[in-house]
Amino acid sequence: MSNCTLSKKLAGVKPGTLFVGVDLALDRNVAVVLSERAEQLARFGFPNERDGYDYFYRRLEAIQEQQQAPAVLVGMEPTNYFWKLLAADMEQQRPEYSYRLVNPYTVKKNREGDHLDRSKDDNRDAFTIGDLLRTGKYTETRLLHGGYAELRQYVTLHKRLQGDIRRQKTLIRNIAGQLFPELPHVFKDFTGETALAMLRNHAAAVTLRSKSQEMFITDVWADFHGRRLYKAKLRRVHALAERSVGLKNGVAALQLALRTHIETLQVLQRQSEEVCTALIDAFLALPESAYWLSVHGLGVITAATILSEIGDPGNYTSGRQWVKLAGTQPVPNTSGRKSRSQTPMSHKGRPQLRTALFFAVMCLVQVDQAFARDYLHLQTREKNPLTKMQALGVLMNKLLRILWALMRNSTFYTPGFPGTA
Repeated sequence: MSNCTLSKKLAGVKPGTLFVGVDLALDRNVAVVLSERAEQLARFGFPNERDGYDYFYRRLEAIQEQQQAPAVLVGMEPTNYFWKLLAADMEQQRPEYSYRLVNPYTVKKNREGDHLDRSKDDNRDAFTIGDLLRTGKYTETRLLHGGYAELRQYVTLHKRLQGDIRRQKTLIRNIAGQLFPELPHVFKDFTGETALAMLRNHAAAVTLRSKSQEMFITDVWADFHGRRLYKAKLRRVHALAERSVGLKNGVAALQLALRTHIETLQVLQRQSEEVCTALIDAFLALPESAYWLSVHGLGVITAATILSEIGDPGNYTSGRQWVKLAGTQPVPNTSGRKSRSQTPMSHKGRPQLRTALFFAVMCLVQVDQAFARDYLHLQTREKNPLTKMQALGVLMNKLLRILWALMRNSTFYTPGFPGTA
């Protein structure tokens, strides 16, 4: 954190403000109240429920009145979903209270620096959070509202479902590999309609050997629900089964496991389609969507992911803040004579935002002339030429600045759009 940023944060805090560090947990939260001179004024616990939050507010009101404090600033780690509950309730019940988030890694390192035995408990964590709050070492993260909150939840759910789908596909391939390791010679994709119809009940090579080719095709046809059954591939499968080295023991259990994972995969795919539709609808309902989608090569899901990670653009004043949020800004990394790189990427922002930007730029350098030209120029310029990955990093920042300019100016993209921050 720069000295300029820190001084701005401290300048915005009224003298005499109470700093409340809250260590969040599933059953019981711990709050420590500090003065501006780090004097511990109170310490108490409260649960995540209505009565607990009301008790938290009553205690703060009493301490604020006793100390004649002009304001209360509450700090907490972004622990699971607990911080959202307390933050949302404070916005509704006590809008005069401000809240900030403190990085868990910063809390850990500061606690270990204060206690060399590295001891940890809820009380110490709450005190450390309050002390970091007092010294301005916090983030400005806020809860999302309206369509931006919906979009964030849809993108999170979509990402989780895609991960579950990939896991099920891996399990299907691994189990099928035990029953019939030669199948990849015929089916490159195990999730095709013909492959799934065969794998559902007829994946074991040792079982196929006992059937005629026509009987095998008839049995697969009974499990087929697609448009076209590839019988030529099934004939190749039957021929390979004669010399397959697939397992002969535990076949029934493996076949049941395979059928279970196939059914799970199909359920996940249907759920993913439903979530994807809702995600796109939520994104298109936001005012930025029309301008962002004018960037040829920027997909709807990618654009929605970028916006979900950024949140409400109204909370920012420049495109440079988006670059810092993504953690793609160049930062020095030197010590004495050693230097990892002149300008390595900081990687201190949102990893999902960086991932979405990376794949977006990978597409844009292929379909957008301006991005392709800049990509080539950055690698071949006479002074300080960049590697391919470094050039992509520069273009990731360029894309963010363009998206900012499109949103700010309410305009559509044209190739060569300047995109200033």
